[in-house]
Amino acid sequence: MQSPNPSLPIVPSIPFSVIKYPIIAVAGLLTYGIIGSLLIMHLDIINATYFTIITTATVGYGDISPQTPLQKFFVVTLVLGGASLIAYAFTLIIMVVSMTVEDITSGARHRRMIRSVKNHFVLCGYGRVGSAVHKELLKRNYKVIIVEKDPAIVEKELWDDSNILAIPGDATDENVMREAGIERARGVIITTGDDVDNLFITLTAREIHPDIWIVTRASKKVNIKRLYRSGANQVISPESSGAEDIYFAAIQPTIMKITEMHDVADIRRESEIILKHGCTLENIEYHLPEFKEPLARKIGITEIEQLNRFLGSLEKDPHRKKSLERIYESVSGIHSHWISGPDKETLEKVADELKKEGFLLGVDLSEDEIKEVAHKYGRLVEVVIKPEIRITEIHDVRDIQAEAEIILKNGCVLEDIEYYLQGFHEPLKRKIHLQDISEMERFLKRLSEDSARMDALERLYTLSGGGIHSHRITGPDTKSLAQVEKELKKKGFLLGVNLSEEEIFEKIKEYGRVSEMLLHHAPGSIDDKTIILKHGGIILDSKHYLPGLEQVVTRKLYLKDYDDLKRCEEEYKKPDARRSLDTLSQISRNIHSHTVSAGDVKTIKKIIKALDESGQLLGVDLPEKEIWTIVENAEPARFCVE
Repeated sequence: MQSPNPSLPIVPSIPFSVIKYPIIAVAGLLTYGIIGSLLIMHLDIINATYFTIITTATVGYGDISPQTPLQKFFVVTLVLGGASLIAYAFTLIIMVVSMTVEDITSGARHRRMIRSVKNHFVLCGYGRVGSAVHKELLKRNYKVIIVEKDPAIVEKELWDDSNILAIPGDATDENVMREAGIERARGVIITTGDDVDNLFITLTAREIHPDIWIVTRASKKVNIKRLYRSGANQVISPESSGAEDIYFAAIQPTIMKITEMHDVADIRRESEIILKHGCTLENIEYHLPEFKEPLARKIGITEIEQLNRFLGSLEKDPHRKKSLERIYESVSGIHSHWISGPDKETLEKVADELKKEGFLLGVDLSEDEIKEVAHKYGRLVEVVIKPEIRITEIHDVRDIQAEAEIILKNGCVLEDIEYYLQGFHEPLKRKIHLQDISEMERFLKRLSEDSARMDALERLYTLSGGGIHSHRITGPDTKSLAQVEKELKKKGFLLGVNLSEEEIFEKIKEYGRVSEMLLHHAPGSIDDKTIILKHGGIILDSKHYLPGLEQVVTRKLYLKDYDDLKRCEEEYKKPDARRSLDTLSQISRNIHSHTVSAGDVKTIKKIIKALDESGQLLGVDLPEKEIWTIVENAEPARFCVE
């Protein structure tokens, strides 16, 4: 609540000349008494001070009495001086009290406080509307000076509260408005019930302060234009605003909030879908990442002619169109509309059609949900200086060139790459900062000339969910990033934008082309490997499980064709290798697993089906606990080492 300036006195200030002489008189009388008591009464300093004070105060205990005529004359002068001083002080007290009472009753104290207030609102009229506005202003800790024509309201009601500053007077009077500090004010609020008074107050305020913000009330709708012409910045009509409140209350059951994502070029198509169903586009809300609340603007479009006029005005005014495009760019095209319709069924039809068009992100979303959706599907710009997105893709090494060309031709930079390997909690990340097509061509040339390097990269892609990886991409603007997103999606590379790690691993489960297959067969058999290679799979490794110890022995294989399988067989024929592998197989009860990669999920499914039909498959992508249960419950193999 507003409080008075603490530097202002509650009682009126007293000139120093009023109290200067009493102070001098008291000091002189005490000095005269002490010196006289020392010289005439022959007292020591302590008794001299004591005797002077009780004598001037006319107390006179009688413990020290004058004896000689000179002493008696001295005491008489001291008593008369003290009595005169008491009378003078009493008169001064009465004067101060009288001035205080007069000050309070006349409102002079409030006027002094008013003169010190700055950057406040001048509220003209303290009726039903004015008092409500005053309460709202005080809730928000704004300083307010009230100008009320009725002096009874000011003196009997407002001045009773020391936190309220008010002036009795007519706000159409220039002197009254100046007294209210209009020249130091931040704005004028006019709430009287008489439109003629409001008109003249507006004219007076505008004349005194040409740049001040003026909000006025219009009791009748026909006077709104007149008040605007008189200089008001905003005119509030309870007649019209009340009707609007009633309207929105009435349509509450048939109103819906839609959140969408599209460009300025799609405004016509979006609006046509809404209007053709007999719905009204009530407003638009822009969801800026820097603001907790959206920026809202009323629209109220009900007919296609209104839409045509708006779009026509954009074409005629390139600056206005450019401003709108910048707004859409700053919010990544993400915004919301309140739309009203004849019934809920119609609103649902509108939502379905907007969804088919690819505009709709959600219906009746909260602000937190909108931000979450924007982060997931859009390009919410957290750093305005350098817009960026994080894309998650799936493709082969041979698709690197096509992917890079899409990113670079749109003026964007490929900042880094992240691979997601099984058993690693964090992705493997490598900086790239690729921004020129020639750099990409040099990289691909070196890759083609170095088979070992190409093999290592292919293996990395295979291990990372069969080609699932992420890139951070920066661009000159969000429009360029949107185009990259669109083209990567069309190419079939894109799995999502700005996904969390949990969402990425879900994508790996859904789209990943790497599976761990638990198998059971006799030592030395290569039927399982043959089936996998025959159906287009790649065998990355082989794992053996040692029951009791619960340890896993892993062998890196990377068998991608029959030539690799043949080399593997040749190694197995070596006595030491065969002895070791047969022993390992028998200890693990002839149970082992292969990590298998394939070009697509369909191929993985074919491999699984073929292994299952061969009778060798025990399970696919089983939890480790379940694998150990199977191994420990299996019948131990006959242990024999040649």
